[in-house]
Amino acid sequence: MIEYRVCRLLPYSRHLVSLAVCDVLEQEGCLDFVREGAGGAVLAHVTVYGNPGRFSIAVRDGPAGTELAVSITEPRPGRSPEGQRRAENYLADRVEQLMENELRLNPPPLALEERGMA
Repeated sequence: MIEYRVCRLLPYSRHLVSLAVCDVLEQEGCLDFVREGAGGAVLAHVTVYGNPGRFSIAVRDGPAGTELAVSITEPRPGRSPEGQRRAENYLADRVEQLMENELRLNPPPLALEERGMA
């Protein structure tokens, strides 16, 4: 079992966060990621800050939102623990920023109507 070192609690549905994870991986040039079974973590080889590594990214329902957990499972040899943590935070930040940009800054039209802003 993987111990996730970077965890975020996001106020978005699990489905949307899962889609954002795939979008971020594609933007990072990773097109061959795989999912560990139905609803399992995504495993991906990603280069972060010029250093390749294999990451596990899990999205699951939490008590007050959706949990996003990122861990580097195969770091580049010689990468420091601090460097590993920076890489994990980088991917978690990218997902969180994508969600914020897509849903908070550009809310769907229905959301505007529901708020009485349309």
